[in-house]
Amino acid sequence: MPEQPATLHLLEGPGGKYDPESGQVTGAYYRYVVYIPWATAESTGLPLQPTVKGGPWIMDPGTHRAHIMISPPPED
Repeated sequence: MPEQPATLHLLEGPGGKYDPESGQVTGAYYRYVVYIPWATAESTGLPLQPTVKGGPWIMDPGTHRAHIMISPPPED
């Protein structure tokens, strides 16, 4: 885990496919994470669970694994 804030961006999902010829990814969900060791709901102002679909929230608050989860809803 990082000692200072860091980000992680990922595409995931059972149907995710990468086409090397076009450089396009299809069938995958985008999610990103902002690692902020020792951050809490109080220090960030974020809830402990999303309050709206895809909304940011803090996971593992108060630990070295503390991070903000952001999972935008999949596009239709």
